[in-house]
Amino acid sequence: MSAEAPPASGATAAPLPLPRMAVPRVAVLLSTYNGERYLAEQLASLRRQEGVALHVHARDDGSTDGTCAILRAHAPVWPELADLAPGTNLGVAASFLHLLGTAPADADFYAFCDQDDVWMPDKLARATAALAAEEGPALYCSNTVCVDHDLKVIGTPAPHPDARFHHILFDNVATGCTVVLNRAARELLVSRLPESGVLMHDWWCALVIAAFGRLHYDPVPSMFYRQHGGNVVGLNANWLGQKLGLMRRLLRQRRTFYPIHAQAAELLRQFGPTMPAPHRDHLARLVESKRSLAARAAFALSRQVVHRDLVGQTAVRGLILANWY
Repeated sequence: MSAEAPPASGATAAPLPLPRMAVPRVAVLLSTYNGERYLAEQLASLRRQEGVALHVHARDDGSTDGTCAILRAHAPVWPELADLAPGTNLGVAASFLHLLGTAPADADFYAFCDQDDVWMPDKLARATAALAAEEGPALYCSNTVCVDHDLKVIGTPAPHPDARFHHILFDNVATGCTVVLNRAARELLVSRLPESGVLMHDWWCALVIAAFGRLHYDPVPSMFYRQHGGNVVGLNANWLGQKLGLMRRLLRQRRTFYPIHAQAAELLRQFGPTMPAPHRDHLARLVESKRSLAARAAFALSRQVVHRDLVGQTAVRGLILANWY
């Protein structure tokens, strides 16, 4: 094929077109369980997402209501939903991690999605913009607006920007329904999926990425986080209400209220050999503190135990001393 002729003498060459920015491809990972009441509103908010090419990959965790029928009805928009049927009940953390492991490997970003929230139209655009320059494993998470079952605003939790590894060991900063991962983060996470001990999928992902990459915490809310009786995990925008709610949970289930030790032990088993030494040593000290009361006391009273506020930090130290971790 011959090259194009240069413009005639005196003619003005046509300007070269500017390179087009590729539209980020986002795999939305949606785990459902008896979610027919609110699911349609959430799916509508996914369709309103701006500036991304969005594909929904769903897994149902054993619903007995009309959840799967609602998802299949959206197959004309997202063909991946065409054959969705109730699956084995794995529980929320295992269901989301299964979705992460089976998601297509060629997406640019991966976003966890709950069934009962409503996303702001720029949620994914903001997340992908924050992660765009990252080459290594990176995770974006944000603040939320808490709403009731009718989407009436309850309030916005105080921002929580401390995303350092040693902090996340004790206090998760990544609310799962706000989490977006880049491809490198997904590849790292699925290379060693946990076998046990995981409290929640978002906490596990935050720990792994904080150890090996970067967390971006956005204090500006990206979604409306619906609070209702069916939440597996919820937030409370009111500080006192949150503390009272945690106290009630502790009284009901004190030995399973804060099982961070099992999660830490699984993290050390899966990623310890390749983890940066400071993180590995901190993690090992938490795991080894279980061996005796003296070890627990030394660890609980050390500066290695951190939390977002004094009340939380005091509570964590007490739970470690009581061996309820």
